[in-house]
Amino acid sequence: MQKYALSSRIIHWLMALIIVFLLGLGIYMTEFLSKEAPNRMEIYNLHKSLGVLVLFLIIIRIINRLAKKAPAPPESMPKIEIFAAHAAHILLYILMIIVPLSGYLMSNSFGYPVMFFGYEMPFLVKQNFEIGKIFSETHEISAYSLIAILALHILGALKHKFFDKPENDVLKRML
Repeated sequence: MQKYALSSRIIHWLMALIIVFLLGLGIYMTEFLSKEAPNRMEIYNLHKSLGVLVLFLIIIRIINRLAKKAPAPPESMPKIEIFAAHAAHILLYILMIIVPLSGYLMSNSFGYPVMFFGYEMPFLVKQNFEIGKIFSETHEISAYSLIAILALHILGALKHKFFDKPENDVLKRML
């Protein structure tokens, strides 16, 4: 079985760790973090910094994906599963752009800077609370959509690992 290029595997797992952490942190921030918490701004700035990092990494990942083609799916894999995996990957890439970008634009629209580990990033849009509300909804909906697609992605990999023929263990290609 042909593996993904080492660069693809490194970027995949690095982004997976950051994104899962970011999604959990985002839920913590919106559901559990008190408005009076003394470390509130540090937590928000960490979330924003990692979100900007994801934007940088997805650009690198797309360039890497164009340069290093993915291995062909196993020949014994059903066509519907190949289609589903391809569709899920496209959705993951789209959401890995929309989620952090909408968060960045939301912050700017509400008048807040986006910090990247202590450095202020440029404002991409002017303060506009009505537009900010749209970006806020987009950020929330796309983040929950990303959670759903990630869950399907992980379940699909586990299905191939534990329930399919050994040659369909696509997880081995990414390890």
